[in-house]
Amino acid sequence: MITAATPRRRWSGVGQVLHWTCAGLILFMLGLGLYMVEWVDDPAQKFDLYQLHKTTGAFVFLLMAIRALWRLFTAAPALPQTMPRHEQLISKGVHLLLYGLIFGVLIAGYVYVSASTLPLPIELPGGYHVPNLVAPDYELSESAKVVHHRLAFVLMALVGLHILAALKHRLWDRDEVLQSMLPGRG
Repeated sequence: MITAATPRRRWSGVGQVLHWTCAGLILFMLGLGLYMVEWVDDPAQKFDLYQLHKTTGAFVFLLMAIRALWRLFTAAPALPQTMPRHEQLISKGVHLLLYGLIFGVLIAGYVYVSASTLPLPIELPGGYHVPNLVAPDYELSESAKVVHHRLAFVLMALVGLHILAALKHRLWDRDEVLQSMLPGRG
């Protein structure tokens, strides 16, 4: 039983579901983005993949907004006492940077498609759509595209670092950092 004097050692089920759902969708989006830009030549297939990417991006934005709001009111589990202070600070910084990059990639993508000279709104299930943010503007669209792509590559690198850090905690440090985000008893 956890008392006020005993810090929580695991993320709640809500936190775990939000984390793993967002993580899976973001990895899917990064992979899909690379695939559709670098390897798809068929215009019809590329169009369909872009539409899927845009729709999924809107869903990721919604989930990340929920997650960020939830996180504002939920304290993180205590980090291991054996974890050096500099690693604790790096961990907090990387998590803030992850949130910032995720929202940055999503917003840049939204501006990119909104300002496109082919102003197709983001389609949602049920026939709904997300309206374009701005009027068509080729230069703005191209600038937002560059920002979207560059931030996505930085995000990929940071996600890789995050995964490596989780594995370090499990395999090298043998502490409970990774387990705190895994389902199961704690």
